[in-house]
Amino acid sequence: MSGRREAGPRGPDLRAAMDVVAEEYFRFLHGGPEPGTGDDTKAFTAHHAACRAALAHFEHLLKLARAMGDPDSGIEEATAFLIEARQALSAFEEEDIHGEEEHG
Repeated sequence: MSGRREAGPRGPDLRAAMDVVAEEYFRFLHGGPEPGTGDDTKAFTAHHAACRAALAHFEHLLKLARAMGDPDSGIEEATAFLIEARQALSAFEEEDIHGEEEHG
């Protein structure tokens, strides 16, 4: 995405906002905890919480787009992204819980 669009006559450009949030979410997600933290559970927990917060922000934008009935908001695509992201986080949480049980 090369630039951000301003609010138009119908209101804010929610599609542009969702695009920004999704791009930043993936950038942050792939960045992981700070280098050198290794098995630092605090760094992992903070990173995980930040990813969940980004998805919550995305979900609020999606709800606004639905409420406004904006045909250019890409609601179906955004909904699919949110569902997939939440499923991935849920699966990761389950793997982490099972991994801890094996070690404990």
